[in-house]
Amino acid sequence: MSGRTSRTAPCTPADARTRLRQARLYLEAAELVQAEDLAEAATVATGNGVLAAIAAADAICCHAAGTRSRGQDHRQAIGLLQEVTGDATLAKALREVLDLKDAGHYGLSNVSASNCTAALRRATTLVEAAGQRVR
Repeated sequence: MSGRTSRTAPCTPADARTRLRQARLYLEAAELVQAEDLAEAATVATGNGVLAAIAAADAICCHAAGTRSRGQDHRQAIGLLQEVTGDATLAKALREVLDLKDAGHYGLSNVSASNCTAALRRATTLVEAAGQRVR
């Protein structure tokens, strides 16, 4: 990763499996919360969807390259994900989920149901891709 200004950390195949299990659990929690009939449900579900997407990206990167993004800016993971997979679709899915990170984790206004559904769809794409790669 020479020339890279983002911070990375080494990781192992075991770490990839751990992050995949975490991604699946975050996604499962997101789906359970999304089904709740509360105004805040979409916001909390989106927040968990973001965590699922980040964990899935970590799992993919750990498996493919033995490294994961560890910078303060989660957006640095987008470039690393594309670099190690060559898959612009996965990078785009991560970028679109991360676009909702602030709203899902720190926002005072609730995330819309449609934005939540879109975030969970993209998180699912990443979790499934990690599941196909990480054994």
